[in-house]
Amino acid sequence: MTDIMWNADIYENAVDARTLESDQATPALGDPRQLRNALGSFATGVIVVTYESGDAYHGVTVNSFTSVSLDPSLVLVSMKRTSRALTYLLERPFAINIMSDAQLDTALHFAGQPKEDLIEWVTDDGAPRINGSAAYFQCTPWASYDGGDHVLVLGRVLSYGQQEEARPLLFHRGQWTSLAADDAGR
Repeated sequence: MTDIMWNADIYENAVDARTLESDQATPALGDPRQLRNALGSFATGVIVVTYESGDAYHGVTVNSFTSVSLDPSLVLVSMKRTSRALTYLLERPFAINIMSDAQLDTALHFAGQPKEDLIEWVTDDGAPRINGSAAYFQCTPWASYDGGDHVLVLGRVLSYGQQEEARPLLFHRGQWTSLAADDAGR
């Protein structure tokens, strides 16, 4: 069993926490565009989730991804309920490819702006993955949960890899970007 330290300053004050009612929030929670703009203030990495269907490889660009557990090794992607890819992720192996800042065209390709002969597939173990990604995780479906207009898909990581020198592609306030250069030489 793991020892967990209790921090009274954080946890005991949670009893006093409250949620704002819709009419108290600024702007009103009924404005989905402004809510989306505010959420866009959080910079996220960009991933492409890939899978096989029939004799073809497919993918979808996603920016809602997080690690969940190391034991067992679980990751989570949030998929829109209307996504064609959702059904496949719930029933077959898939790969999560973390896009490097050199893979903007790849991210755009799987976001609905296709480009011919762009993808170099790797099919060594499990689901197809994209060569050149900053990191990848080969997954098998573990569980799914209701997330409102999205479904939270947990995948159990079976294998993974990374490129140490690769820099991530980021998405912030509706724009594609990358990390600032590290001039300190760290």
